[in-house]
Amino acid sequence: MAEITLKLKKQPEFPLEADVISPDTFAEKSLNEIKALELYLGSQKVKLSDYFEVKGKNGKADELKVVIDGDLSKVKRIGEKMSTGEIVINGNVGMHVGNQMKGGKITVNGDADDWAGAMLKGGELEINGNAGHYVGSAYRGFWIGMKDGVIRVKGTIGNEAMLWARNSKNANKWPMLYCGGAGSFLGIHNHGGTIVVDGDVDRCTGADQAWGTIIVKGKVSRKLPSYKKVGEVNEIELANGEKIKGKFIEYSGDHSIKKETNGRLYIAA
Repeated sequence: MAEITLKLKKQPEFPLEADVISPDTFAEKSLNEIKALELYLGSQKVKLSDYFEVKGKNGKADELKVVIDGDLSKVKRIGEKMSTGEIVINGNVGMHVGNQMKGGKITVNGDADDWAGAMLKGGELEINGNAGHYVGSAYRGFWIGMKDGVIRVKGTIGNEAMLWARNSKNANKWPMLYCGGAGSFLGIHNHGGTIVVDGDVDRCTGADQAWGTIIVKGKVSRKLPSYKKVGEVNEIELANGEKIKGKFIEYSGDHSIKKETNGRLYIAA
């Protein structure tokens, strides 16, 4: 596999817009062409080489791995709309990492800021630390958020994750989120997303859920009263065929929006 390595040379004074950092954009370019790619620092255009050392050997997008070293907390939009290849970030990363990506894989060996994997259309985003608010969510003004792909966060995530998720049975698209713990309003307006939480979740999980599945292996600080208890289960089969075993209380809801709903919330018994 071809591999391009970027190393952050200095911290930007303001958040750096770096949507050009993607296998799709880098593919088959020379190192000098990659160094000359433009980033935005506020309203100012800068070159990628102003902030990154660039090394490696290039190739086709689907064979390309981009490795980025350094604290990228002020670097935004890495992997935006990428469709193939791989990005590995060794450090923390700023907002919008992997937003609207269609394929490929991004691995963050650190924490991610807000809007990680927003409106994901495919591919895989793996965050080995914590993530901020709005993981996998729809941007303000959009009614459809994450449509396919997988987001895995080893640590905790913030509020309003997976807002307006939407699956498609006919297209075999099943948006999925795994995390260690979550803030409030997890899976709000869910329309077919699957969420699995290894730990605890804050209040109002599954608010306005029409269909979809949310599984909490820990506790929910305050369950919505619009959820009705169905019974107890020892195994849950996810949309992708994966089976989760354990003792769970099954609830249907959110009944505040629909009298009969296919939405399900499972909380550890």
